[in-house]
Amino acid sequence: MEANHQDAGLDANDMFIVLTQDSRVQSWMGGGHEGPGIFKLMGGWTAKVTKVGEDHYRARILGDAGGVSASLDANEHDAGVEVNRVYIVLNAGGVIGAHV
Repeated sequence: MEANHQDAGLDANDMFIVLTQDSRVQSWMGGGHEGPGIFKLMGGWTAKVTKVGEDHYRARILGDAGGVSASLDANEHDAGVEVNRVYIVLNAGGVIGAHV
């Protein structure tokens, strides 16, 4: 994993890992949701996961007011982000997981 000017994420057989730009690492097991779809995540976030193509999914992370707070693009590689101390990973197969 490499966090080069943005957070990075990985789903390693249902063990989710986020590496932030400032070198923090968070990991957890299980709790993923398989997209496409709309899912409630920890920390009060909602994720809208859409399928773009084979091994390519996108997620918009929505706050309470419905505005987009973050976006993830997993195009053949997993993606991760930290939003207000909530860690989120989207894998290239459309599974999204979050941890506080």
